[in-house]
Amino acid sequence: MGTVIEAVVVLLETAAFFWWSIHLLLGGAAGWRTLVIPAAVTALFWVGLEGFAALYFSSTIISDSKLYGTIGVVFSLLTWFIAIAAVLVLGALIGDVVQVRIRKGRRRELPEQSESEAETPAGVTRSTP
Repeated sequence: MGTVIEAVVVLLETAAFFWWSIHLLLGGAAGWRTLVIPAAVTALFWVGLEGFAALYFSSTIISDSKLYGTIGVVFSLLTWFIAIAAVLVLGALIGDVVQVRIRKGRRRELPEQSESEAETPAGVTRSTP
Protein backbone atom coordinates (compact mmCIF):
# COMPACT_ATOMS: atom_id res chain seq x y z
CA MET A 1 0.00 0.00 0.00
CA GLY A 2 2.89 2.33 0.77
CA THR A 3 4.39 2.01 -2.70
CA VAL A 4 1.02 2.78 -4.31
CA ILE A 5 0.73 5.97 -2.27
CA GLU A 6 4.32 6.88 -3.15
CA ALA A 7 3.61 6.30 -6.84
CA VAL A 8 0.51 8.52 -6.72
CA VAL A 9 2.45 11.27 -4.90
CA VAL A 10 5.27 11.08 -7.47
CA LEU A 11 2.74 11.24 -10.30
CA LEU A 12 1.02 14.29 -8.76
CA GLU A 13 4.34 16.05 -8.15
CA THR A 14 5.49 15.33 -11.67
CA ALA A 15 2.19 16.57 -13.12
CA ALA A 16 2.48 19.78 -11.07
CA PHE A 17 6.02 20.29 -12.35
CA PHE A 18 5.01 19.81 -15.97
CA TRP A 19 1.90 21.97 -15.48
CA TRP A 20 4.06 24.85 -14.25
CA SER A 21 6.79 24.21 -16.86
CA ILE A 22 4.41 24.23 -19.81
CA HIS A 23 2.78 27.43 -18.53
CA LEU A 24 6.19 29.05 -18.10
CA LEU A 25 7.50 27.95 -21.51
CA LEU A 26 4.38 29.25 -23.24
CA GLY A 27 4.83 32.59 -21.51
CA GLY A 28 1.37 32.44 -19.98
CA ALA A 29 -0.28 32.38 -23.43
CA ALA A 30 -2.41 29.40 -22.41
CA GLY A 31 -4.53 29.36 -19.29
CA TRP A 32 -3.80 27.08 -16.37
CA ARG A 33 -6.96 24.99 -16.92
CA THR A 34 -6.00 24.40 -20.54
CA LEU A 35 -2.70 22.85 -19.50
CA VAL A 36 -3.97 20.34 -16.94
CA ILE A 37 -4.53 17.43 -19.32
CA PRO A 38 -1.26 17.84 -21.30
CA ALA A 39 0.65 18.06 -18.01
CA ALA A 40 -1.08 14.96 -16.62
CA VAL A 41 -0.42 12.91 -19.77
CA THR A 42 3.22 14.03 -19.87
CA ALA A 43 3.62 13.12 -16.20
CA LEU A 44 2.11 9.69 -16.83
CA PHE A 45 4.53 9.09 -19.70
CA TRP A 46 7.42 10.37 -17.58
CA VAL A 47 6.67 7.97 -14.73
CA GLY A 48 6.37 5.15 -17.28
CA LEU A 49 9.77 6.08 -18.67
CA GLU A 50 11.21 6.04 -15.16
CA GLY A 51 9.98 2.49 -14.67
CA PHE A 52 11.24 1.36 -18.06
CA ALA A 53 14.60 3.04 -17.53
CA ALA A 54 15.07 1.38 -14.16
CA LEU A 55 14.64 -2.01 -15.79
CA TYR A 56 16.45 -1.41 -19.08
CA PHE A 57 18.99 1.39 -19.10
CA SER A 58 21.08 0.44 -16.07
CA SER A 59 21.97 -2.96 -17.49
CA THR A 60 22.33 -1.54 -21.01
CA ILE A 61 24.88 1.06 -19.94
CA ILE A 62 26.94 -1.56 -18.12
CA SER A 63 26.86 -4.05 -20.98
CA ASP A 64 27.57 -1.39 -23.62
CA SER A 65 30.49 -0.16 -21.53
CA LYS A 66 31.96 -3.67 -21.43
CA LEU A 67 31.34 -4.34 -25.13
CA TYR A 68 32.18 -0.99 -26.74
CA GLY A 69 33.93 1.07 -24.08
CA THR A 70 33.24 4.76 -23.63
CA ILE A 71 31.40 5.16 -26.94
CA GLY A 72 28.91 2.48 -25.87
CA VAL A 73 28.04 4.50 -22.79
CA VAL A 74 27.66 7.62 -24.94
CA PHE A 75 25.25 5.83 -27.28
CA SER A 76 23.25 4.49 -24.34
CA LEU A 77 22.94 7.98 -22.89
CA LEU A 78 21.95 9.39 -26.28
CA THR A 79 19.20 6.77 -26.45
CA TRP A 80 18.06 7.90 -23.00
CA PHE A 81 17.97 11.56 -24.09
CA ILE A 82 15.96 10.66 -27.20
CA ALA A 83 13.49 8.78 -25.00
CA ILE A 84 13.15 11.84 -22.74
CA ALA A 85 12.49 14.07 -25.76
CA ALA A 86 9.90 11.63 -27.10
CA VAL A 87 8.11 11.56 -23.73
CA LEU A 88 7.99 15.36 -23.52
CA VAL A 89 6.79 15.92 -27.08
CA LEU A 90 4.33 13.04 -27.20
CA GLY A 91 2.95 13.83 -23.75
CA ALA A 92 2.15 17.41 -24.69
CA LEU A 93 0.82 16.41 -28.12
CA ILE A 94 -1.39 13.55 -26.95
CA GLY A 95 -2.59 15.64 -24.00
CA ASP A 96 -3.66 18.39 -26.37
CA VAL A 97 -5.42 15.92 -28.69
CA VAL A 98 -7.32 14.44 -25.74
CA GLN A 99 -8.31 17.91 -24.61
CA VAL A 100 -9.58 18.89 -28.07
CA ARG A 101 -11.66 15.72 -28.26
CA ILE A 102 -13.13 16.38 -24.83
CA ARG A 103 -14.07 19.90 -25.90
CA LYS A 104 -15.70 18.61 -29.08
CA GLY A 105 -17.72 16.15 -27.01
CA ARG A 106 -18.92 18.95 -24.75
CA ARG A 107 -19.92 21.08 -27.73
CA ARG A 108 -22.13 18.31 -29.06
CA GLU A 109 -23.97 18.18 -25.74
CA LEU A 110 -24.75 21.91 -25.72
CA PRO A 111 -28.16 22.70 -27.26
CA GLU A 112 -28.90 25.53 -29.69
CA GLN A 113 -25.35 26.30 -30.75
CA SER A 114 -24.70 27.08 -34.38
CA GLU A 115 -21.59 25.85 -36.19
CA SER A 116 -20.14 29.35 -36.49
CA GLU A 117 -20.43 29.83 -32.72
CA ALA A 118 -18.84 26.44 -32.04
CA GLU A 119 -15.84 27.25 -34.25
CA THR A 120 -15.23 30.73 -32.81
CA PRO A 121 -12.39 30.69 -30.25
CA ALA A 122 -13.13 31.97 -26.77
CA GLY A 123 -12.81 35.71 -26.43
CA VAL A 124 -13.15 36.39 -30.18
CA THR A 125 -16.24 38.18 -31.40
CA ARG A 126 -17.54 37.77 -34.89
CA SER A 127 -19.47 40.36 -36.76
CA THR A 128 -22.29 39.09 -38.92
CA PRO A 129 -22.51 40.54 -42.44
